[in-house]
Amino acid sequence: MKYMESFLPFSLWTFVLCLDFVTAAAAALSVHPDKSVFFYYETVTLSCADTEDTVKRNTSTKSSVSCEVWGQLRGSSCSIKGVYPSDSGVYWCESKSGKSSNTINITVSTGLILESPAAPVTEGADVTLKCSYKEKYAKESTSNFRAEFYRNGSSIGNETKGQMILKNVSKEKEGFYKCKHPTRGESPQSWLAVRDRPQSTTAPPPTTPTPTLHPLLMSLPCLVSTVLLFILFTGLLILCICKYKKRTRAPLAKTKEADCL
Repeated sequence: MKYMESFLPFSLWTFVLCLDFVTAAAAALSVHPDKSVFFYYETVTLSCADTEDTVKRNTSTKSSVSCEVWGQLRGSSCSIKGVYPSDSGVYWCESKSGKSSNTINITVSTGLILESPAAPVTEGADVTLKCSYKEKYAKESTSNFRAEFYRNGSSIGNETKGQMILKNVSKEKEGFYKCKHPTRGESPQSWLAVRDRPQSTTAPPPTTPTPTLHPLLMSLPCLVSTVLLFILFTGLLILCICKYKKRTRAPLAKTKEADCL
């Protein structure tokens, strides 16, 4: 009973922690494609992890507006087909109780943009930065040019094909990034967030079980030893009896001879 009394509070506390974790995870907002700067007329989809949450946004003209007003609602996802500069703003998920998720800043531009992850990346991951150029009414963008890349206003190098890979990112790599075209100017800045690497929860390798013998097999040597001891004891007993009989017969024979004389 005492064990149950101490176990119940622990179980409730564990349940509360798990519930908090699930609630925090459910509040997350993601965007597809995973970038924060878009060209004119691209399709953008924002999704809430919790199916009961609603996507909302703040723009330069309106605040806290739900998806039904400015996008196409499908479950907990909201799509904008053909974004325009008026769609630039801050987006988030909001629950029925009023709790808000992480926010994502979206910018709609033309000309030169830097494509980088909108969601935070995990420390130690590789991140691709892509400098893309597109005219307002062009069907496709291009990155086939030499681009200069910047972090917090300082150059971090240039690439001939408009793409740079940041290897094994750390918290020090967090900041505002942008790129520069040789003749078309600079892109808007994009914020790259880096989150801490999660603690390892890898389970230790399974230990190889020690082979065990069947109980019958384990008792076999004991059985053999017992049988042998029994045979030996029986043999010794028979031998002792025989010797005893011989000793008792010898005096009887001598007395019979004496009687005959």
